[in-house]
Amino acid sequence: MGSKNTKPPDTPVIPAKTSSGSMIQKLKDDIMCSICMETFEDPVSIDCGHNFCRGCLSAYWSGYSCHGYPCPECRYPCSPERIKSDIRMKSLVEKIGQIPLLKLVDKESGRADVAEVPTTPFQLRQPVQLVGLDENGDICLDEEALSHCLEQEQVKDAHVCLVSILGEQRRGKSFLLNFLLRRFQNLVTEDDSWMGQENEPLTGFDWRPGAASTTKGVWIWNQPFWVPSEHGKVAVFLIDTEGSMDLERSKEAGVKLSAFSMLLSSYQILNLVTMMKDTDLEYLDMFVYVAKEVGRTFKLNPTQQLDVLVRDWFFPPKYGLQEGHKYLQEVREKLQCQLGKHPHALEALVNVGTRCYLMPFPGKKSVTGSGGTLADMDDDFRECLKDYGNDVARSAGMHVKRNEEGTALTGAELASKIKKFASVMKQHQFGFTSATQMAIIIHNLVTLEALREEFAEFTRKQDQSSATMVTTLRVTPKSMVQRLRSKQQQLVQRCEISLQGDEPGRTDSVLQFESHLQADAKVFQERYSRRYKSYALKAGLALGVGAIGFAGGAIGAGVAGAILAAEAIVVGTGTAATVAIGTAAGAGTLGLIGGGVGASVGNRIGVRRVQEAEDLNENDPTVEEPEDNLSDETFLIDQRDTH
Repeated sequence: MGSKNTKPPDTPVIPAKTSSGSMIQKLKDDIMCSICMETFEDPVSIDCGHNFCRGCLSAYWSGYSCHGYPCPECRYPCSPERIKSDIRMKSLVEKIGQIPLLKLVDKESGRADVAEVPTTPFQLRQPVQLVGLDENGDICLDEEALSHCLEQEQVKDAHVCLVSILGEQRRGKSFLLNFLLRRFQNLVTEDDSWMGQENEPLTGFDWRPGAASTTKGVWIWNQPFWVPSEHGKVAVFLIDTEGSMDLERSKEAGVKLSAFSMLLSSYQILNLVTMMKDTDLEYLDMFVYVAKEVGRTFKLNPTQQLDVLVRDWFFPPKYGLQEGHKYLQEVREKLQCQLGKHPHALEALVNVGTRCYLMPFPGKKSVTGSGGTLADMDDDFRECLKDYGNDVARSAGMHVKRNEEGTALTGAELASKIKKFASVMKQHQFGFTSATQMAIIIHNLVTLEALREEFAEFTRKQDQSSATMVTTLRVTPKSMVQRLRSKQQQLVQRCEISLQGDEPGRTDSVLQFESHLQADAKVFQERYSRRYKSYALKAGLALGVGAIGFAGGAIGAGVAGAILAAEAIVVGTGTAATVAIGTAAGAGTLGLIGGGVGASVGNRIGVRRVQEAEDLNENDPTVEEPEDNLSDETFLIDQRDTH
């Protein structure tokens, strides 16, 4: 009989189950850029088939010459001209990004599997709101967003350029900003492919055609674009600002937002339609005035670079920078003939760095459509848009944010100034009806806070210089009062000179400032007086026992007990009387333990100091206190008592 095969049949291999959370995590890995290690932002594909963020790839290739652009992953030589937007990948990123934080439970194991999907606005490249207004019209700064943008690891120590578009509402500011966004995302691209595909919808900052306003407050693209400059790479941020003359906003709100826009910008683009109208000049006049006053207060260089961008220009139908220069010269000449009208606007327009660019009407399809695609634009508008986008990208690195002395600021330094401005606006709830009033109020508030801080620093130094018994007893409470009064008078005089505005308002501010100083001085005086009297008591005890050199341990215990007993009455006792209490306590302790000499010395000192205390009224500010050197025993002890 042949042997029976008992080997069991092969068991089919069953793939291990993957939890839902793990599947989502794998999907996340598939939509991650290998350069920034974050979710794709505007994904593109290159010759070898790999995907990257458009901005990451542009920054990566900026370090290579035109002869070779290797793939960051496989090193395959690729061409920037053949970069293509990956629409499918972009759609996948958007769909996965809409999945909330899920807690998924495996039905068989019962194990909870958490899939962590980005839920904060900082995990994706996108615009975030920096500044808004609450229901009372008060400024609200998102410090978390500010810190993420300007204080992140690379930016905090780098120079920054902030490109902001200003102007009337519903005039295509966000539309234009999104094409600048595309340009900065493709810095190494030399042809017009950076503008996108013919039918590619316009994305980035929120925008839409129509009459309803879209942007509220001030928004910033939450990631920088790094551009080269003669001093190293500069972090460029794009900023979208709510339109001026919005009927839903008060003029006060517009002024506040203009002030923040000034702080946040080093390259301003004034966006106008058809021509520079009187209302545009009025807005520019207000903006420049606010920029100057806020810049002076916070030590910033105002309106560093100004581009006047005239949209929908058609008389005559010639466009660009050269034609814009001619038109700007005409506007300057007209303003110069109207003495006193819009002086701050005129000052900005005659600035050497101010430019004007004329841009045609984009086309009916572009205005009435909803996608903002290149296919809907007229050819002449498309050409001007490309030309202006290239120009801004080339020059941005030259317009870093600077202080009033012309020194370039780092991201962290600028963030500090913005937070200080927001703090002033938040701590002092006030209303105003004009840019002039706002500038005066901000100047006065910052001036007053600086003077109060100077007084606080003065008292801190007085506190530090009297940290020991010897240094404290050299300056009596009466003398300290005189020092504080002298400093107060000096600061009040400077306050009277520095404050701006009408006479009643300045007088009220000075009186309030003087009251604050007196309150701060009173707190310090009381603390200093307690310390002085405590040291005077201890000095008196030392005098009562210190003349005899053979005190010993028992005397030390007695002195300690006397100090503890006497401390309870120091606060309500005069300085000289305090010394008398100390000497009497010290002499009494010594007399009980070691002889009549100590008692005799203590009695003589005690009688003299008690008499001084009776003669001296410390509550009378006109009475000068004696400047005794209480640590010098030779002035208090008769040498005959030591024999």
